[in-house]
Amino acid sequence: MARLPLFVEPVPLDLAYNDSPANLKAVESAVAGRLAARPDVPSEERLFLFPELTLTAFVTRDPPAFRLAPADETVGAVAALAKRFKTGLAVGFPERAADGGKPLNALAVFAPDGAVAGVYRKNHLFTLGNAPESEAYAAGDGGVLFDYRGWRVGLAVCFDVRFSALFHAYAKAEADLILVSSCWVGGPHKTEQYRTLTSAHAILTQAYVAAVNRAGRDPVWEYDGSAYVFSPFGADLHQGGPVRLEESQLEACRKLAVRVADRPAYPVRS
Repeated sequence: MARLPLFVEPVPLDLAYNDSPANLKAVESAVAGRLAARPDVPSEERLFLFPELTLTAFVTRDPPAFRLAPADETVGAVAALAKRFKTGLAVGFPERAADGGKPLNALAVFAPDGAVAGVYRKNHLFTLGNAPESEAYAAGDGGVLFDYRGWRVGLAVCFDVRFSALFHAYAKAEADLILVSSCWVGGPHKTEQYRTLTSAHAILTQAYVAAVNRAGRDPVWEYDGSAYVFSPFGADLHQGGPVRLEESQLEACRKLAVRVADRPAYPVRS
């Protein structure tokens, strides 16, 4: 399938802590405002990327759990927004586990018709704090790759960026775009780490990487509200609006066949 025009826009919201109705309203307002600001870009060609656990913020004590399929009222409201605005939405939420166990930290992409195009469950759970994510959530067991307007899209969430094997696997699977949704906590060097890691993954996977961190603070952490769209060469293309992905950038970058030239393992001897 040919790659159709696609504009990606990270949206670094200040999320309301454990308040899904407020966060749904914030998503609605952000999408409406950004679509109105750029009427020259068709809504069907746009994909908005929101921070990790968009519907709840980074809740790690008894997080609520929403059902993806069949969608419950809260997740259904996200699908309804995508359908009403005729645009793509990448939104995160605690997903109810099928086995009744701990919820999963999910990131789902809703297409302009309201259908779920792809869903990813965070593999690498944050281990710091008095109530660490790793105690409240179950971990996912791999990546996901799906077709969106002819582009092969992979997903990752926050702490995943510290684990290069996931992104290496996306490169091997020929991803064109990787969306990274985050509540990347603040502190010394944290902004530099997030920017460097996400830009490096774009270079190493020879794919576009769009990354967003939430803004503001919650009861425990503060966040820098960073937003990036890195080209396959590692250049940050984001200037506060939609970024058009260019097929020619992929082709130019992939003239150097890094993806298919790698080894399966690297023995280290001493």
